[in-house]
Amino acid sequence: MQKTLALLLSLLLLLLAGCADRPLRPTEPAATPGVATLAEEAMRNEEYPRAIQLYQTLANESAPPLRYEYRYLAALAMFRDGLAQQANQTLDDLPLGELPPELLFKRQLLLAEIPLKRDPDLTLSLLLQPAVSESLLPDENELFARYHQLRARAFARLGNHLETAREYILRGFYLTEQVHAEANQLAIWQALSMLTSEALEQLRIQPPPDALSGWMELVAIAKDYSLSPAEVSQRIDAWRNRYRGHPASEQVFDLLLERSHELASRPANIALLLPLSGRYAKAGAAIQDGILAAYFNDPQRHTITLRSYDIGEQSSAEVSRLYQRAVDDGAQFIIGPLDKAAVATLAVRESLPVPTLALNHAQPAANDQLYQFSLAPEDEAREVAERAWLEGYTQAAVLVPDNPLGERLNLAFSEHWQALGGLVISAGRYLEEKNDFATPIKSLLNINDSERRHLRVRQLVGGKVEFIPRRRQDLDFVFIAANPRQARLLRPQMKFHYAGELPLLATSHLYEGKTNRDQDRDMDGILFCDMPWTLNAPSAQQALKQQNATAFKPHGGQLQRLLAMGIDAYQLVPLLPLLESHPYERYRGETGSLRVTEGRRIGRRLQWARFEGGLPQLEQEATAESETVWQNQP
Repeated sequence: MQKTLALLLSLLLLLLAGCADRPLRPTEPAATPGVATLAEEAMRNEEYPRAIQLYQTLANESAPPLRYEYRYLAALAMFRDGLAQQANQTLDDLPLGELPPELLFKRQLLLAEIPLKRDPDLTLSLLLQPAVSESLLPDENELFARYHQLRARAFARLGNHLETAREYILRGFYLTEQVHAEANQLAIWQALSMLTSEALEQLRIQPPPDALSGWMELVAIAKDYSLSPAEVSQRIDAWRNRYRGHPASEQVFDLLLERSHELASRPANIALLLPLSGRYAKAGAAIQDGILAAYFNDPQRHTITLRSYDIGEQSSAEVSRLYQRAVDDGAQFIIGPLDKAAVATLAVRESLPVPTLALNHAQPAANDQLYQFSLAPEDEAREVAERAWLEGYTQAAVLVPDNPLGERLNLAFSEHWQALGGLVISAGRYLEEKNDFATPIKSLLNINDSERRHLRVRQLVGGKVEFIPRRRQDLDFVFIAANPRQARLLRPQMKFHYAGELPLLATSHLYEGKTNRDQDRDMDGILFCDMPWTLNAPSAQQALKQQNATAFKPHGGQLQRLLAMGIDAYQLVPLLPLLESHPYERYRGETGSLRVTEGRRIGRRLQWARFEGGLPQLEQEATAESETVWQNQP
């Protein structure tokens, strides 16, 4: 498993190295050869301000076309130094009619890369076709490979995983080194792995079989976690007969077989340590019902034994005793506990006898057997920050309830937003029991200053003055944390205070998990994140909601999210080693797209929706995850 992880990481690093923009070699001697050497050295050492100065000096001392090559390199250094506007202007100033074909193509690629993170649509519009034909650059495979990679990255940021994979497939035709080709195939696999099994089946091209449909079928085999190693081997043999000459390397088939062997070794005895009495009893019962629903839907359940232990509100010593009792009873895997203090009891232990999936987050575990799975609201606040950044926003306002949860959400959002490079311009808190939020909204939008200016003018002129209050104009959006009642009041009041066009982004707290068209019309326009289960988004186990409608009925409101957590907890049991050893793997669960992150925590990527006509409408899956997973490839 560790060898596989090391291999995958090595391939990703090679993919990065293969994509780096190599400096242009001047076509004639530089006016000052020593300066050119110093400039190249500055670029290698990431001393970009120095490189900019040196390349500009070289450009001033050189005649065309060498002058234009040095100006291009100065623009490249500007871009890498974060001076996007200056880089863009420098490239715009190059005379297109005088540029050699290679430089013309490089200019196009850099112009397209500059807006990539903030406006991937613009990147794609700048890359509708290569600036020059292959016949003019027959030996520049690297540039054409980079062209398709930039298009792939743009599609990835737009959440279009199919087109991402298609561009990486096209990129593969220009890669001459096997190790880079294998790294590229890993990128294809990553992109298609983000699609659900249903999407892979619906979108696959039939007939005739082509490279893309072949990749999609391989990923679909990988996503069928119920297949035995023998069945996977049979599927691979059948695939080889259908897709003769497909570019997939033997490494891909080795990974498929390795995965199937990992999944085959699933535990036969699972213990549930849940609070079925005490103050967390309702939460524990919802999670247990979710686990049981997934268990009875499992075709392999006849080989698996479940046993529940009521952990109630036990002390740390009692938690340890019940844990050991479950192990003594033969448990090979444990789901639970739920209480944060109980999870902390297990996290501090230097070793655990069996793999354990805790249903909360505590401190980083001191052992390598504890996985931590949580529906922490802070994770949602951080995801709001990432979505806002992808939308191109930079300046935020924050409006949260004046309570401990509001403070936690404010802190999580603000810290992550500022780490991304955003600014929190204004923050406000409201009293959750109130119906009138005018005071915090006016303070948040700086309307109070506008009203004070009006009052001063009235005093000066000594009479009535026509007045329309103005809100501050330096905000891109507002992050709000609110329950359904509060959100239904906040949106109309924001409109009343001249901020109706200001985007509002929110966490799942504003959605009850059931449609209420009449009341929720007041939330129209709000963009929020939530789990697939509550939004009825495509996922592996959505049919369970209809099959178990009667059993699930007592678990309304926020408890239905714990039902989904129970379903995912059961599904994760055999998948955890796989997710841990394959960093690009995702499980499309009911609580989100799940993966194992640092410290064996389960990371979630949520679904986005926007209220329209009182109903949540699913949004395109635009996330930063692709750039994160693929190490922000240059």
